[in-house]
Amino acid sequence: MKRTVFIVALALFSAAQPAASADSRIVKLCGPDHVNEAASTDDVRPNPDGYYVASLREQVSTGDPRILLTTSDDFYLCTRPAATPDMDSTKALLLMKERAVKYLFVPVIRRDTHRPS
Repeated sequence: MKRTVFIVALALFSAAQPAASADSRIVKLCGPDHVNEAASTDDVRPNPDGYYVASLREQVSTGDPRILLTTSDDFYLCTRPAATPDMDSTKALLLMKERAVKYLFVPVIRRDTHRPS
């Protein structure tokens, strides 16, 4: 069981690496201590107002400066802790394990992988 989890984690990690190298702005904008993750099309859902990131339960509206267009085929997400230094201690403790969108890299041309039946 542990071996299977390790293999799956390794596969996910290696799949995320090409997206990071495809757009050099990811490392530059997000910084060295950021959390990167390739976001699936099920996680990032386009809607009329912009994009909804289901795993973070956060709407990123059209025109938001956190949305960056990229030539990659996949959505790419850079997150930061939701707690900020200017919060009171109670709210910061509640949000300590939560993440928020720092940057959302959106493909300029989204290729639909689902073919009509």
